[in-house]
Amino acid sequence: MAALEELLESFPENERNAFKSLFERYHFTESQKLEILKDEADLRQWREPSFLTVVAYPALDNRKDGRKGDAYINMMRDYMKNLRSNETDYSSFTPEVHPRLKYRTVLVDKPIVPGRCPCPVDGEKTRCCKLTTIDPVEQCAFSCSYCSVQAFYSEKEIHAVDNLRSKLLTLELDENVWHIGTGQASDSILLGDDYGTLTALSAFAEQHPQIVIELKSKSERDVFKGKKYPENMIFTWSLNAPTIIKKEEHLTASLTGRIKNAERARDNGNLVGFHIHPMVYFRGWNEEYPEIARTIEKYFSPEDICMISIGTLTFTKSLLKKLRENGEESKVLEMELTPAAGKFSYPLSVKEKMFSTVYNSFSKEFRDNIFFYLCMEDPSLWRPVLGREYPNDKSFEMDMKRHYFEKIGALRN
Repeated sequence: MAALEELLESFPENERNAFKSLFERYHFTESQKLEILKDEADLRQWREPSFLTVVAYPALDNRKDGRKGDAYINMMRDYMKNLRSNETDYSSFTPEVHPRLKYRTVLVDKPIVPGRCPCPVDGEKTRCCKLTTIDPVEQCAFSCSYCSVQAFYSEKEIHAVDNLRSKLLTLELDENVWHIGTGQASDSILLGDDYGTLTALSAFAEQHPQIVIELKSKSERDVFKGKKYPENMIFTWSLNAPTIIKKEEHLTASLTGRIKNAERARDNGNLVGFHIHPMVYFRGWNEEYPEIARTIEKYFSPEDICMISIGTLTFTKSLLKKLRENGEESKVLEMELTPAAGKFSYPLSVKEKMFSTVYNSFSKEFRDNIFFYLCMEDPSLWRPVLGREYPNDKSFEMDMKRHYFEKIGALRN
C-alpha cells in the first residue's frame, strides 16, 4: 500500500518504529493502519499529543473479545472527533515557519492557455461563476499553510511568462469569456511589474473593454504609484482574521497592509474587491471576522467595491496527502473533514453560521449596493446566508456580469 508507506516514511525513525510496534501488537487492517497514520500526521501538525501517548493500553490489553485493534481505532476516532468538532484553539499555538528554498524568478517561454475555475464541472455541487483563468506567473513566495500552489509547482522557481504582452494581444478568446482571473497559480501582484506582467495585462484589458481582468492578492506591494490601469482591471484582496494571517498565512501582508494597498488601488482609479476567504472556524472567529466587515466599511464606500466573496477551507485528497507528508505545523486540518463536491470542508451547518455572521456584519447599504457571493460553496447555502439563490450556474454568472459592468460603467462616467 504505497500511500501507507509514503506517510510512514514522513515520520522520524523513532516514531516509525513506535507505529510498527503498535501494528504488531494489535491486529489492524491495512486501511486501519493508514487511518492511524493520517490521524497521527494531523496531530503532529497541530502540535497535539500523539494518541500513542494517551491511549489506555491496560484497558485494551485486558479485553477478552479479540477485538483490541477495533477498540483502539474506536478510541482514536473519539479522540480525534473531540478535537475536530470544536472551534480550533490558536491561543497557545505558535508554529515554526520552516524556511523554504530561496526562490528565484525566471522567464519561461510558454503559451498562455485559458483555464477554468476549479469548481466541479457539473455545476450541481457548487454554484460556479465560470471564471476563466490565465497564469502569467506560476508559484508563490508566500507560504500559506493551506495553499495548493506549493504542491503543483517547483519549490525552487517562480515562473513568469516571457513576451507576455504579445501572447495576450494575439490570444483567441471564446466569445462567452468575460471574466478572467490571474490569481490561481500565484499571487497576482507578487512580482509587481518587474517582468512586465502588469503592463501586459493593462494592454490586454484595453484591447478587450468587454472583459473584466481580476487580480487577486495578499500583498502590500505598491504597484500603483506612477502607473494607471484600465477601469476593467479590478484589484482584489484575500482578507482573513488577524489570528489566521499570523498563524497560517505566513510571509503575507497583515490585514492592515492589505487594506492600505486596496486604498491605493481605489485612489488610483480602479475598483477593488475582497475575498473573505478562507474563513476558519477558530476560537474567536465570531469577533475577528465581523471586525473585517467593519474595517472595510471604515475605509471604503459601496461605490469603491465591485464585489465581496465569502468562502472557507476546502481540500482535495491530493492536497491532504501533501500537507500530511510535509508535516509542517498548522491547525488547518483540525476540523471536521466533511465530503463536499468531491473535496473536504466544514459541515454545512458550520459554514452557514460563519457565512451568515460575516455577511450580516455589513450594513444594509453595503449589502444592497455590492455584489456578495459564495465562492465554490453548496447552492443550499445561498438563501439562508445571502437571502437569494440561483437556479443554475448561468443565472449566477449573468447576474455577476451585470453587477460588475454596472460598477465599471459608473466608474467610467
